Amino acid sequence: MALSGLWYVCVSQRMKSQQHTSKYLLLHVWCGFLTVAMGIMVAVLTTVQINSSDKSHLPESKEENQHPTNGSFLAQLNSSKAPRPSYIQLTMGSLSWENDHDACGSCSLVLRDNSVYITSEGFYYIYVQVTFTRQTGGEEKRKVTLFKNGIQNQTQRRRLSEAVYHGVKEGTVFMSRMVKLQQGNSLSLEITSKNNSFRYGVENTHWGAYQLPPY
Repeated sequence: MALSGLWYVCVSQRMKSQQHTSKYLLLHVWCGFLTVAMGIMVAVLTTVQINSSDKSHLPESKEENQHPTNGSFLAQLNSSKAPRPSYIQLTMGSLSWENDHDACGSCSLVLRDNSVYITSEGFYYIYVQVTFTRQTGGEEKRKVTLFKNGIQNQTQRRRLSEAVYHGVKEGTVFMSRMVKLQQGNSLSLEITSKNNSFRYGVENTHWGAYQLPPY
């Protein structure tokens, strides 16, 4: 009804504007734009109604509406075909480093002779945590050093990372880095402390490595 009223006003004004052309020229233009806008609005509303009616009769796509059963994604990850990451974590025993987890059959990281040996080429992420106790006496600086061991008759031993602890009170040293390793390489970690003044236990002192994808 409002649109019909506007249309009537426009028609009436056009009839009067024949006598006052110059005065009502702007009103003619405005009425023309309003007429075009009304036509466009009717066309749009008609199109929307037709599209909505058509979609209501379309059959649902079975493929698009299928949802995976619960746990199917996890089952794929845990399947024997899915690659499993190689990792190792070591804690300090009474005399040497010990494997903190059961070794996996396909792991590319193996503990041997107090060093971690690499059996598969790739990129590895290495992390270290050592907690030193309160310094006693005139002990020299305490430090943690990560080495890439040399291969006999091929390469020399190389220092990858080192952290020096200058504190007197108890404190923790952290190190981490990513490195590319070849098959046959090995890693070792040395804690330099005159009185072995660091805390044992996995929550205090440990180090390990992960093989990064692709495996």
